Amino acid sequence: MKPNCWWDAEEQVCKPCSCSRAGAMSQRCDLEGRCICKPGFVGHRCDLSSQGYERRETRRPVERVPLQQIQRWGLSHSGRCPRGAYRPSATYGIQSCGGCVPCHCNSFGSKSFDCDESGQCRCQPGVTGPKCDRCAPGHFNFQEGGCTPCQCAHVGNNCDGNTGQCICPPNTACGCNQVGSMTQQCNPNTGCCMCREQFHGEKCSECRLGYRNFPQCISCNCNVAGSDSQTCDAHQDVCTCADSTGQCSCKANIQGLKCDQCKLGTFGLSTRNPLGCSQCYCFGMSSTCTEAQGLIRMWLSLKPEQTKLPVVDEANQQETTHGVTFQHPEIIVNADLVTQKLTEPYYWRLPEQFQASMITAYGGKLKYTIYFEGHDETCRTSYEPQVIINGGANRNKVMVHHMQGLQIGQLTRHEIDMTEHEWKYEDKKAMTRKDFMDLLFYVDYVLIKGSHGNMMRHSRISEISMEVAEEGRPSVESERAHQIEKCNCPLGYSGLSCEECGAGFYRLSARSGGAASRVGIGSCVQCQCNGHSEACDPETSICQNCQHNTEGDRCERCAPGYYGVVRGRPGDCKSCACPLTNHENKFSPSCVTEGLNNYHCTACPEGYEGKYCERCATGYHGDPRAPGGKCEECKCDPYGAWPQPCDPRSGQCRCHPGATGHTCSQCMERHVCGPSGIVCTYTNITY
Repeated sequence: MKPNCWWDAEEQVCKPCSCSRAGAMSQRCDLEGRCICKPGFVGHRCDLSSQGYERRETRRPVERVPLQQIQRWGLSHSGRCPRGAYRPSATYGIQSCGGCVPCHCNSFGSKSFDCDESGQCRCQPGVTGPKCDRCAPGHFNFQEGGCTPCQCAHVGNNCDGNTGQCICPPNTACGCNQVGSMTQQCNPNTGCCMCREQFHGEKCSECRLGYRNFPQCISCNCNVAGSDSQTCDAHQDVCTCADSTGQCSCKANIQGLKCDQCKLGTFGLSTRNPLGCSQCYCFGMSSTCTEAQGLIRMWLSLKPEQTKLPVVDEANQQETTHGVTFQHPEIIVNADLVTQKLTEPYYWRLPEQFQASMITAYGGKLKYTIYFEGHDETCRTSYEPQVIINGGANRNKVMVHHMQGLQIGQLTRHEIDMTEHEWKYEDKKAMTRKDFMDLLFYVDYVLIKGSHGNMMRHSRISEISMEVAEEGRPSVESERAHQIEKCNCPLGYSGLSCEECGAGFYRLSARSGGAASRVGIGSCVQCQCNGHSEACDPETSICQNCQHNTEGDRCERCAPGYYGVVRGRPGDCKSCACPLTNHENKFSPSCVTEGLNNYHCTACPEGYEGKYCERCATGYHGDPRAPGGKCEECKCDPYGAWPQPCDPRSGQCRCHPGATGHTCSQCMERHVCGPSGIVCTYTNITY
């Protein structure tokens, strides 16, 4: 740059300082073209006398004074112009006889509406011009409060007044870096060189964001999802790394040179997660997990028949459907009617499909649409939580979601991430992952705000849904589910987060103690089935599918038809032989153990007797101990047989004289019935 000149960035030329030889200390000026004045001289070029003038400091707001007002002022009693005006000088050192004129200081660029005796306003930092209406050389971005300094020391601190782009003074060598630039010729207006892909800077002498170790400029290849967002450009999808080692700046739960690995005990690398990966929770039963595979996102929504939702108070203690109507696709609540039953605030309560275990809702979204109208167009919503979810194993955890107040008459669609980062406790403190997962273990109720200020006339809700995960193959309609943990559960525990008891185990009450009791879900212990079953109800502990002919809540006794002492061995219960064990000869369905190895049958049918139903009772005959044998009633003829029982083996009745046959129902040869018809009588009749 030439001596005694300054660079005018606006006009893109060097201008002479033109300092007054009488009033200036030298012919040199600063970067803004301002000369250094001798005592008694003022002005940009030190060409005005300061005698009879006074500078005033002020922090009052900048004002623009109308010309007509200043013309009416004239001079003050002291011979000076009032504030906001000055009197131009006709010649050096001699005051003009003219009146005062307004300063017209720019309200953005000046510190006050005052100016000095030359009309020069008091400029904000980095601002220049008599009226403080443009950026000074070496500055850009004219705005209220001043201009921003150029970051262009290598080109004399010259830059474009609007963009801040560095500008080379005329006849400046390009100086393009031979490695980083595509050509040695730079832009003739800006001096900027044309850089190769991995290079950056005015002279292509730096590595572009995402590259390191100039002049090699090796790609960092940082994983954007795992890298600290402060070191990344989201639009270019690149991040910086350490120049010498290439180490990327990882999020809290991320490791690896490229920030592409979850730390031990974490899972699910995600851009949406400010920690990068989520801590394995697993209800405290395991510290290792992975992201669950083979799951897709599905939507829970209202069923066609669910055309009304109950409206409840904030504590879910009172509810009503008074004033609730359905107008497809919206459910509407009339504020005037519902407030006859409830006080504000009140909430919609979602139906049963949004309750119980919601572990797979983690990482999904809760969606709904709200619209409301008020009696007053300026009606604004009140600040209570927009969504309240209560749950946990003991139904004692509450999380809330606040959001900006809704606007009257404006349809608003909400999407809330189901992660701890989007929810807070009732006291507005940040939610922990532990408590968030505990609450999803059992959701007791979900409330969505239905009242929006005491001037509300009615509100409408529609499009309610919650994303959950289930097994399936991804498709256009169902994307893959992320951010759900699959824990390595210890023996006795199962489920994605070890929240269930495994086969052969049941849950002890949390009051009973145990590793999982601290979260209120209870511990899982092995089923107590005396070795005769491996399955039991996971909540009640009642044994299921008792084996080896046993029964009972603990498979603790032999089933009907069996006897023995249950000791946990397959042969504990033996079939009751009553008197035999085959179906045809087992005449009692039950027996009772006697001592250690004996029994007696307890339900011998009529006609059988004995400890094992092994003989026929009086009036019956047969051999129950013979395969296929059984006891049958004697059935002796009441006229031909004596009243004594029949033979217990053969069943032969004892006949009266002259009677014969198995049942004594026939007369012997040459015998006929007597007059009484009771006995047979001998006869000599011949033919």
